[in-house]
Amino acid sequence: MPILFLGQITIPTQDHYLPLIYTLGLKDKTEELTLFNDKLVAGSLSMTSVKIM
Repeated sequence: MPILFLGQITIPTQDHYLPLIYTLGLKDKTEELTLFNDKLVAGSLSMTSVKIM
């Protein structure tokens, strides 16, 4: 398979990013942003999450 095709099928759609953008909009300047659950499973599955403290 061409590399371009593989990249197109592995990049998630907007529904993966819009909740992140919405969450970042809720963050206050005094709050700290932390990433958690950011380890890869089976070499490719990632469920990286954001925590605002």
